[in-house]
Amino acid sequence: MKAVLDLPEQHTTVTLLLIERFDPSRNLWALTGSAGLRLQGVNIPVHDLDLQTDAKTIFLLEEKLAEFMKVPVHVWETEHTRSYHGQAEIDGLQVELLGDIRHRGADSSWDSQLNLESVRVWVEWKHVRIPVLSLRYEALAYERMGRLQKAEIIRSTIRKETL
Repeated sequence: MKAVLDLPEQHTTVTLLLIERFDPSRNLWALTGSAGLRLQGVNIPVHDLDLQTDAKTIFLLEEKLAEFMKVPVHVWETEHTRSYHGQAEIDGLQVELLGDIRHRGADSSWDSQLNLESVRVWVEWKHVRIPVLSLRYEALAYERMGRLQKAEIIRSTIRKETL
């Protein structure tokens, strides 16, 4: 699909650098969060970049971005989410690395590992193909994190697409 909305200039520069350094057609990752949503037509501001991958690939990504890493990859857990997490800063822009994200279910157990390929979709943008997470999956993920307002904004965009 074609990108619906564009990213700010700084985010564009860094995203293109990420694609060049870590080819998403050869490595399993996707742009998620506000940037991934915006490229799919969710009209929200973009503050940082979030890359989602699996437990193995996050360490390869960290290696490729070694000169930019501010927080090494480590296990990170909140009330609703558990994952590997690292943070880079590229040209003054924060880049969050998330690997093997799991959400806590209603019974307090962690869900199984996500098959990222099953929710990854490709957007044509700036003459490149960039992987993002599907809007349906993103809405569900935000709901699981308790971020219901953001989930509703995403669902509203999905409804507009189907009209």
